[in-house]
Amino acid sequence: MVVDTTYYDLLGVTTDAKSIDIKKAYRKKSVKEHPDKNPDDPLATERFQAISEAYQVLSSEELRTKYDKFGKEEAMPQNGFEDAGEQFAAIFGGEAFSSYIGELTLLKNIQKTQELSEEDERAKEQEANEKANKESNASSTVEHGNNSTVQNSDVDNRGKKLTANEETVSSEPKKKGKLEEFEEQQMLDKEKSIEELSRTLSDRLSILTESSYDDACKESFDRKFEEEANMLKMESFGLDILHTIGDVYCEKANIFLKSQYLWGIGGFYHSVKAKGGLVMDTVRTVSAALDAQSTMSALEKLKENANSDEPLKDENGNVIEKPTVEELTQLEQLLMGKVLSAAWFGSKFEIMSTLRSVCDKVLEDETVDVTTRIRRAEALKRLGKVFRKAYRTKIEQEDAQVFEELVAEASKKSHKHHSSSTAKKQ
Repeated sequence: MVVDTTYYDLLGVTTDAKSIDIKKAYRKKSVKEHPDKNPDDPLATERFQAISEAYQVLSSEELRTKYDKFGKEEAMPQNGFEDAGEQFAAIFGGEAFSSYIGELTLLKNIQKTQELSEEDERAKEQEANEKANKESNASSTVEHGNNSTVQNSDVDNRGKKLTANEETVSSEPKKKGKLEEFEEQQMLDKEKSIEELSRTLSDRLSILTESSYDDACKESFDRKFEEEANMLKMESFGLDILHTIGDVYCEKANIFLKSQYLWGIGGFYHSVKAKGGLVMDTVRTVSAALDAQSTMSALEKLKENANSDEPLKDENGNVIEKPTVEELTQLEQLLMGKVLSAAWFGSKFEIMSTLRSVCDKVLEDETVDVTTRIRRAEALKRLGKVFRKAYRTKIEQEDAQVFEELVAEASKKSHKHHSSSTAKKQ
């Protein structure tokens, strides 16, 4: 018997709800109660936090058991509840894909990189000021010494000592900044992650490569990962991530397999084609980021104009109406969508980079013979095709995460805004 149903009531599920139903309910409720969707409701943040706490408890088998038996007080996470916004953002991509793509760190480290860069700049300024003060003091000492002929010899000696000290300092290895140390650690962590992901992928492929490798085994392999894809596709951006994984797997498998035949000409062609795709991915990522930055600048300017006591004028000096609260709210929602769109493109770029490194490690593994590597490539291609074919039904699409809805909404508004602007210019 469940002693408290508050968390179940918050999510609108029964006490015997399955974990997948709890996740779906959380998604729907979090979309409905997200503060950005309810800018005029002062209680929206409070409800959003309550929904987040309910999900954090009910999504954990251990905490849910404690909650059912003893209630809220005994079901607190060991380190306390996560902030609702952080919990919400953590679903981006979901942990379900971690064994395929590892931890996404690109976006997470942007702020950390900025903070460390600023710290290093302050440290450099402080060091420069201290050096300037030392040089100033040394200069004063030398000038004072020049006033006495008796002290000339001592001044020369001090000058020599000063020069010797400067040479000693310059010969010492340059101290690393915090940002440089952080970036080196990130590289080491990435290498370790790729090593682990490579072992995991090899194990997945071995289900087929180390079997009797007949048609029945191949069909069984496909069915196994079709079932897995059906679970993964419902994660936030799950379908996009599945298709991205599928594309990279097929791309890398084709390059390897073609390189084994026709003197590698086919593999070279696919490799060049893949590099062309990488350039386009880079362009899309940068474009999305610039689009979000442009919208952010426009929003800041509008807010500044709205809060200014001075009348707002157009290019010709005519007084025009200031932006309304509704217009600012609409632009804020548009900005959120564009920021999420940029975040997705950045995450996708990181995912593809990681996957390519992992595939290379698996397919170029010289500890196994060529026949095994060819089988690995063939199995990788099969797995890629399975993930490529994954799709959502209409009902499943309606359960898609808020991030996808906001990005789609932002894309539509951006397109309409662009069309409207073009029409006005014409």
